[in-house]
Amino acid sequence: MDFTSLYSTRIQTTFDDDQASILKTFHSKLSSKEGLKVTLTNYYKGLPIIYPAKILGVERGTLDMDVTPQQAVAIATDRYSLIRSALFTYPILAHVQYANVKKHAASLNKLCFVEILAEKRAAVRLDLEPPVSAKMQSGDLEIAGDLVDISTSGLAITVDRYVTVESGTEMTVTFPLPDPVLLTETFISLAATLVGIAGNGAPYRYKFRISPEKHHEQLISRYSFQRQVEIIRSLKEVAA
Repeated sequence: MDFTSLYSTRIQTTFDDDQASILKTFHSKLSSKEGLKVTLTNYYKGLPIIYPAKILGVERGTLDMDVTPQQAVAIATDRYSLIRSALFTYPILAHVQYANVKKHAASLNKLCFVEILAEKRAAVRLDLEPPVSAKMQSGDLEIAGDLVDISTSGLAITVDRYVTVESGTEMTVTFPLPDPVLLTETFISLAATLVGIAGNGAPYRYKFRISPEKHHEQLISRYSFQRQVEIIRSLKEVAA
């Protein structure tokens, strides 16, 4: 997953100064015996994974942490985590230097303040694995791509070749929605509004806002529930 779509940076001075301030604050509050309690968030395949964690050490720009097995799996897979602490106004984005699921350990660095955009979504946006072929249409314009995530309020389609489309353009999006339980697909055609296009190179991510009709909303909700169960099960299996 491209986790850059989950946040917006909130640099207070400069990146280096902010990181130094974060590390200094954590170090000053750290008890070598008990550790410093924080909360970690990962959007593992789109599903928020939120557990408490402890900072055990601060050294050379790195936070050494004790984490839950489930969070360790998410961190090892995603290569990032979002840190929340009452010591700071904003959450902190951290990149992963080291992660060990068996030892429930992680080392995080490259720290910066962020705003978590994913928290503002009306519904959880889950990744499709594998993505499914999708088509976007507006008048005579037709663009083929892959549906990579979906919720009842939005979706994203990746495209290998950049095509200019203005934000706010109304389009029709067509794709087969999988049913993980029945192992079938239902073709869906939705009215969608382009929110924006992300990416400095292929694949480009076309992000849409949707307001599906009731029967389509029910199909997407069912898929979302089944997908969440599937993600949680796989997370537990890897963490065991």
